[in-house]
Amino acid sequence: MSYAVGWEVYALSAESRDASSRSASTTPRASPGHTKGAAMQPNRSRARLSGLRAIATTLAFICAACSSEPPERPPARAPSLTTSQPPAAQARPSPTREPSLLLSDPAELLILERQGLSFGEQLGAPAEDARSLLASPRYASFVAVIERDLAELSNRDGVALSQFPLDPKRLNYVFNPKWLRSPGARFQLVGVVNRLDMRFSTPKECGQLRLIYRLSLQPNGRPVVRLPMTVNVIRPLPMGPGGSCRVSAQQWRALPANTAERTAAVGRMVSRLPPMSGLETNFQNLHGPATPETDDHAEYVLRSFDVRQERLIPRPLLNTPRADLDPAEKKALADWIVKRFMDIDAGRFVIPDRFLAMRAISASPRGLSRPANRVFGSLFKAEVDSGAFADLPYARAKLVRSPRGLLRRLDGFTCAGCHQSRSVAGFHLPGEERDPDKTFNALAVGVSPHLHEELGWRARMLASVADGTAFAEPRPFPEHPTSAGFYGSHCGLGDPSFADWTCQAGLECRDSHHDEVGFCAPAIRTIGDACENARVVARPGASGDQIVAEPPEVCQEQPPDAIPCFANRYGFPLGFCTVLCAQPGARSGSSVCTLTFASGYEQVCFPLEEPIEDCVRKRGLVAGMMTRACSVDEPCRDDYGCSRYPGSAPGTGACVPPYFLFDFRVDGPKLDR
Repeated sequence: MSYAVGWEVYALSAESRDASSRSASTTPRASPGHTKGAAMQPNRSRARLSGLRAIATTLAFICAACSSEPPERPPARAPSLTTSQPPAAQARPSPTREPSLLLSDPAELLILERQGLSFGEQLGAPAEDARSLLASPRYASFVAVIERDLAELSNRDGVALSQFPLDPKRLNYVFNPKWLRSPGARFQLVGVVNRLDMRFSTPKECGQLRLIYRLSLQPNGRPVVRLPMTVNVIRPLPMGPGGSCRVSAQQWRALPANTAERTAAVGRMVSRLPPMSGLETNFQNLHGPATPETDDHAEYVLRSFDVRQERLIPRPLLNTPRADLDPAEKKALADWIVKRFMDIDAGRFVIPDRFLAMRAISASPRGLSRPANRVFGSLFKAEVDSGAFADLPYARAKLVRSPRGLLRRLDGFTCAGCHQSRSVAGFHLPGEERDPDKTFNALAVGVSPHLHEELGWRARMLASVADGTAFAEPRPFPEHPTSAGFYGSHCGLGDPSFADWTCQAGLECRDSHHDEVGFCAPAIRTIGDACENARVVARPGASGDQIVAEPPEVCQEQPPDAIPCFANRYGFPLGFCTVLCAQPGARSGSSVCTLTFASGYEQVCFPLEEPIEDCVRKRGLVAGMMTRACSVDEPCRDDYGCSRYPGSAPGTGACVPPYFLFDFRVDGPKLDR
């Protein structure tokens, strides 16, 4: 295990900022902090970095924006750090433009919670805190299953027995099951989603309404902390007279534009729906740090439940086969695939339960390049290599035109494959922060690029059903919901199934992981761009796959004092081009300057009985770093999230690896966990 100096974006008060600026010309005292990987290669321009020379060989960046925004409950010890914020009168827009399909504005969701859409109301619990939720047989049975999963998965080599005290030999930290029973924990509503598009799996219903909740924690005297767990409460959307879904679609399309009227209308419609029929969950069971052989590694457990006699009973995962099928089962599933090929191409297939897994574990980062996320690719690789699927009617298909495209199509419909396709740390709806002024540890955009882009296809389906017309457009690949070909979009590398996945002018398809698809990136690598390709080699165990990185590339069009390519193991998947900057918030084309501070903050600050804000302030030295700016319409590349920074306009932010934000990790500051 290697150690380096950590960096993180931080907002200082004017006084602290001035003091830190005066000290920035001195050599920072590096604490032995654990960060995202091994010591960095020597900076080829160290002489030009003046006071930063001493850290040029041990530099890693962590860029979660920080400020002293008020928490949902006042902390016992108020942070002394402040920063300028957008004007209070400036409304923060919802990150989507399809309220008939997705409601995700935090202010609107708070209203809906009060109108009966809270998690406790759905479960029939007496209150919303996790301890009170246990009075619900549904929640209690759910927790029992999750606790068994955690006990099993935590009993592996390399998994820490607890986060504190730190054990340098066991640095894979696990989800704390006590959170699910804590009086300080609750599930916040982060999305109301119309899933009319799920009709293919619910032939007697008009799809589903899904209420998405994210686990949060209120530590004593500290701001609310969001944790990497979502639960999805399923309410059936019933058919109308004659088995029609037209009336239901028309009602959702007719939602008022006014927020108050819209929330009231949604509340009324939900109150008339049948009761909760199921629940799904996606949570991070493990987070491990970077090593010389891999970057940050996280595992996620995916489970699905049915409601039976007021209990939640595990059910098979939709279209997600078991990885341990025996030869006869594999042959039977292959035969089924051949017979249902056209339905697979259209995206309206349901694999029989006898082949399906009861639990899946996905891995992050690196999406479908991770073997754990490609169960079909693993099951049928030999069959594809031997030509088993070569004679299917690809010429008649709309999307799938090759055997490898077929496997990728199937993998994209599994729970693991979907959740790791253009997601934000394995989530498609992590939700935006409820405090509009919060910039510390806060997302600017609470929906994934996959979800945002697929809403266009879902809207066309909703309109077709509402108009009573046939809808024949196939469901897109989760990696490629649109054909825009903008920055970060997935693109084809020669396989016929992905020949239409092209990039806009000025971008090229980067062969990042040497599989069927790459992503659209500038031919000239500059601020925020990838600068290192890699191969993923499967490796069992809790520590994740081995990352075989290729030599870092040159970051082009950079000034003489630019920082060389940050490698994968510093926490930046596929590397990261950047330069130091002096004016936080300054924009330059597609880039933005953010404040950073130097400290071995994870190793030093996480274990302390001290607010993370105070700990970091006492040990920090301020610098600025350029990174790519982002918004819902300008998404980051894979494995990066759009994080708020001090002074950022509503709905805009800076691209950072999500595990640089505490609320995407099961490990974190002691007072906040």
